[in-house]
Amino acid sequence: TELHREAALKQILERHADAPASRQRFRLEAGITGGLEHPGIVPVYGLGLKDDSAPFYVMKFVRGPSLMEKLRQLHGFTKESADESAPTLPQLLRHFISACQAVAYAHSRGILHRDLKPENIMLVNDPALPGGTRAIVMDFGLALELVRRPASQKLTAVGVVLGTPEFMSPEQI
Repeated sequence: TELHREAALKQILERHADAPASRQRFRLEAGITGGLEHPGIVPVYGLGLKDDSAPFYVMKFVRGPSLMEKLRQLHGFTKESADESAPTLPQLLRHFISACQAVAYAHSRGILHRDLKPENIMLVNDPALPGGTRAIVMDFGLALELVRRPASQKLTAVGVVLGTPEFMSPEQI
């Protein structure tokens, strides 16, 4: 409320709060995401500890459907609400390209997302853009930082599967 803007608070899941590796991965997620300044990546405003020393971070509150929701509408699996129009393939391809550009930026900074899927791409209102929406890449919880923080590599042991299997690359599986 002090800054007069909506923000989202992400906190570690209670079942992982006591695991040192989970806490380290959570703090790493906040640091990695916070270090990526790109209009297609959710901005992080701060990192802190609750009274019980469980970590949390504060990020921009992103309001809008996911790319997956719009893909479901496009293919007729769900209906759009009365106040929105049906998505078109060219619109969704523009969002996909925009998300690819954000991920390319992350790659240029040595960051691999490792859980990129339509559910992790949000479509938010941006009247300054053609079409009035922007794609925002979210959830860098499984990200691997290759350049500055090799500690992120230590959090992933050989043979440990992380991510959503349907969206993993063949070499990762």
